Amino acid sequence: MTVTTPASSPARPAGRRRALIAILACAVLVAIGAWIGSLFGGMIDLRVYRMGGSVLLHGGSLYDAKLPGGSGLPFTYPPFAAIAMVPLAAVPWGVALVAWTTLSVLCITALWRTSLTKTFWSFVTQRKRTAVLVALTILSLLLEPVWQTIQFGQINLLLTAMILLDLVRPNDTRLRGFWVGVTIGVKLTPLPFLALLVVTKQWRALRNAVLGLLATMAIGFAIVPHQSWRYWTDVILDANRVGGIAYTGNQSFNGFLHRIGDEASWVQPTWFVLSAVFGLAVLWLARKYWLADERVTAISVMALAVLYASPISWSHHWVWIIPLGVSLIRGVNRVWGLNPAVVTGVLFYGLFVLRSIWWVPYRDDRELSWTFWQSIPGNSHLIVGMIAFILLVVTSRGISKNSGREEQQ
Repeated sequence: MTVTTPASSPARPAGRRRALIAILACAVLVAIGAWIGSLFGGMIDLRVYRMGGSVLLHGGSLYDAKLPGGSGLPFTYPPFAAIAMVPLAAVPWGVALVAWTTLSVLCITALWRTSLTKTFWSFVTQRKRTAVLVALTILSLLLEPVWQTIQFGQINLLLTAMILLDLVRPNDTRLRGFWVGVTIGVKLTPLPFLALLVVTKQWRALRNAVLGLLATMAIGFAIVPHQSWRYWTDVILDANRVGGIAYTGNQSFNGFLHRIGDEASWVQPTWFVLSAVFGLAVLWLARKYWLADERVTAISVMALAVLYASPISWSHHWVWIIPLGVSLIRGVNRVWGLNPAVVTGVLFYGLFVLRSIWWVPYRDDRELSWTFWQSIPGNSHLIVGMIAFILLVVTSRGISKNSGREEQQ
């Protein structure tokens, strides 16, 4: 497989222990800093998760509950997500905050470790790999989607790491694909990844993903049958529960179109057409990279379909830029060489560091009156993501089709 991880090279147990201790210490320090310094604005999404777990612990109505304190946010996830959050609801707030932030920071490290190639790591000595991963993890906190995820206590980093680490595994790995299904059972947005498994004929992984999803649904119906029925027949259809579609934080086709046309009759059908056309283009490109054994790139490209086609793609959903940026740098390096690749990487990640979607007026429908020039920074995630997609199309000519390697399982 072209994309490998440092784990493919043997490491001494002592070195691995040092690496684990260093990375874990980094994560814990970030988490404690969040707690003591009140850096993260109340971790509102983590509070919603804990509310879901707490409602189940106390026998309340999951989809009628509102977060106290003025926000009034509801629980919008499948019942299995609330069940999974029961442990966080059962411990004190400070413990939950530190544990959750530590896990999220460790997921950043895992994303870098999985995305960077064997070629990259061949230039880094075993002793320096830990320092590189710690540095990349810390620098990632400057990226708008990553910081937003940490700031809100969101689940995106965990789900992204689960999907990427699951699908890059060898085809014959036991239960490969199962964790993709579990992520869908926690938050529906990863559902399009099943299409990637279909077009690349990964039948065993597809079966396992469906089993993973069905397992989460079965657990939900077994523990909270009434609320599970309500979610899968009613709540799932209510897109308004998740917030204002035109809000600048919604970096999707749907958000873009609503910022232009608000509730105009052409907005919804245009969104459907755009999502369908772009989804087909993404599937074509993702399949091409998958057949060339460029797995991280194929998965990252597929993530673009999720981000663009979803009704709501908050900016913190864009944590996929970590593996996407690595894939972009590799593609540019393959076709045009090292210097253009370095410039591409600096520009790509740098634009997300700038956080330009927040430079313009937002909230209270002020997005509906943007000028043309305001709409450029206001839709910058979409613009940068589309440029990345086009570059990956162009650089795909530098890969060779790995014929006969489609999984026939």
